[in-house]
Amino acid sequence: MRTLINPFGIIALGLTSIFIVVQGWSLPEFCWSIWLAGLVYAWGCILTALLHIVLTARSQKAFYEQKWPFLQRLSPMPFLMCVTVAAICAGFLGFRIYTFLFGFYGLFLSVFAEMEPFSLFGRNGFINSDFFTPVAYLLNRFWPMAAGVVIANWDDFLRHNPWKRIVLPFQKEIVRLHIMILALPFLSLIAWFIFGEAYQLITILLLLGLFYLLPKKALINQSARKNEVDNRSQ
Repeated sequence: MRTLINPFGIIALGLTSIFIVVQGWSLPEFCWSIWLAGLVYAWGCILTALLHIVLTARSQKAFYEQKWPFLQRLSPMPFLMCVTVAAICAGFLGFRIYTFLFGFYGLFLSVFAEMEPFSLFGRNGFINSDFFTPVAYLLNRFWPMAAGVVIANWDDFLRHNPWKRIVLPFQKEIVRLHIMILALPFLSLIAWFIFGEAYQLITILLLLGLFYLLPKKALINQSARKNEVDNRSQ
């Protein structure tokens, strides 16, 4: 069970739940806060990956030379410059892809989860915004979700292979968002049937638990690999 339960997810769940209950978030507000959390996670993976690549490039020179032998011809400074340029290009590409992807999700939310101010999050608002203005508004309004996703997934930002970290959101957070979208109507209907007018808060808390306590695929795979190694050694 230790591989299935993320203690930091429990901490993030408690922190965010307090703000949700006290501030009385609505379902549309919660949907946009989830959107913000996914975006922060994606950008966080890119930023920490770039820093990791640049700061460890010299110590990993043998690794890079094994992958790309032509780098053996370069002295340390040109080598560091090449790795830095490659990292920046990969990070910029990842940034553009995730921004475009979440921009599409934002258009979807602006239709099915409109909220005030409609000039930013309405049907004709988000599509005509500059993307970063709505993000700044959401960060100011729903920063607990952004902080929570960082707390719950802090270990993802320290993975050994920073190059793979750039594409990690595709393998994890994007899948989690799709699960949340599929679960939303069913949980809303069940909560409305049981709790009546209080269904929004109950639905939000259920979805929040799903968001933070959903088993981490990385931890499960890591446990499976460890067991495989142990079995081979016996």
